[in-house]
Amino acid sequence: MSLRTRIALAAAIAVIVAFGVGGFVTYQAAQRSLYGEVDASLRAAALREGHAALNPDGGNAGRGFGGNANGRFGAPGIFTELINGKGEIVRLPRDETPLPPSKNAAAIASSGGSEYQTFSVDNSMIRSLTVNLEPDLALQVARSVDEIETSLDRLRSLLLIAGIGGVIFAIILGALVAERGLVPLRRLAKNVEGAARDRDLSHRVPEQGGAESVRLAHAVNALLAGLEEARLAQDQLVADAAHELRTPLTALRTDVETLGDPNSSLTDADRQQIALALDREIDEISQMITSIVDLARGARPVEQSESLLLDDLAADVVARARSRHPEALIELDSEPAPFVGDPTRLERALGNLVENALLHGAAPVTVTVRSGVITVDDAGPGIPAAERDAMFERFRRGVGVQDRPGSGLGLAIVRQDIVAHGGSVEIGSAPSGGCRITILLPYN
Repeated sequence: MSLRTRIALAAAIAVIVAFGVGGFVTYQAAQRSLYGEVDASLRAAALREGHAALNPDGGNAGRGFGGNANGRFGAPGIFTELINGKGEIVRLPRDETPLPPSKNAAAIASSGGSEYQTFSVDNSMIRSLTVNLEPDLALQVARSVDEIETSLDRLRSLLLIAGIGGVIFAIILGALVAERGLVPLRRLAKNVEGAARDRDLSHRVPEQGGAESVRLAHAVNALLAGLEEARLAQDQLVADAAHELRTPLTALRTDVETLGDPNSSLTDADRQQIALALDREIDEISQMITSIVDLARGARPVEQSESLLLDDLAADVVARARSRHPEALIELDSEPAPFVGDPTRLERALGNLVENALLHGAAPVTVTVRSGVITVDDAGPGIPAAERDAMFERFRRGVGVQDRPGSGLGLAIVRQDIVAHGGSVEIGSAPSGGCRITILLPYN
């Protein structure tokens, strides 16, 4: 079902409910008002006729019992009759046919009280009031309400016709409003479909129309911009990875060809050296691929967060680094630092910083943990201020370390993981003159 149809149906349902409630309230109010007037006339007649029945000689201004009943059911005539405690009619106006007593007339005559009742006699609707006059005697007054029922029937018909007309009008108006209101959405859909068909993420939809249309178009443009940025970053990562992998793969191929050449005059020592070189090259390629995969995965936002302690996480990282580098001095200065985040990505980021400090800096390495702040200091030569921002670029390696193992992706992965947590990473100088890398995390 199209949005236009749903809007038209919603408008129709709203009108049906509104007309239904309004019509019901109007009908009930009209019915209550009309029958209220009838009941008032019956009460006045009961007082008059009851006085005449109890005072036959001087009551009712000289008129006898039932003296104003000009017809059996003709309005505004009032029919009257007296009923005893057995439910029997004991007195009627002259030449009148009795009405059926109300179902509680005998009880009212015997015990007192009063009762209104509406019933049908000879295809006419009658409204009656039965009241107690004295012990074992009740008075029943009644009148026709056919004209009221006719008016109420006419009112019901008018309300039904108005409701049907209102629903039809609401459907037509809803369809017209929906048609006009959906024009910006259709334009937006056409623009997005064109961008999807052409795979053109640089396309932007016009931000025009009403406030909602502009907001939606702005959101779509932001989405397209994010996708374009992600694709460019992915393309750049693939290009950088292909470029960086070419060198170790070339060296690997050369060593394999040399080792497999049957005409080579390699000694056993040469073959052993080539085998060791192959092992190092394979490890380098493996580590680079792992780093590339981590970098690609790290581009996603943090999906699984949990409560953790940064000081405990740092203690685990330092313990593993000490086991891999037993000769190096690695110190930990920490305070309780609760945080909510992804422990795997945070541990990877801090582990990369410690490994970089040991590989490219010098011991001792000091890890300091405070609430929202982690610093890693080393005693190496440090990084010149002019080169610090560039160190976070992918495959970027510092001057003088090209001959050392590493892919140049460590700091890029660190920044990506920390930024995903809403934090930042800064490079500065340690008190010892080496490099200080600071992780700043938001308090949470």
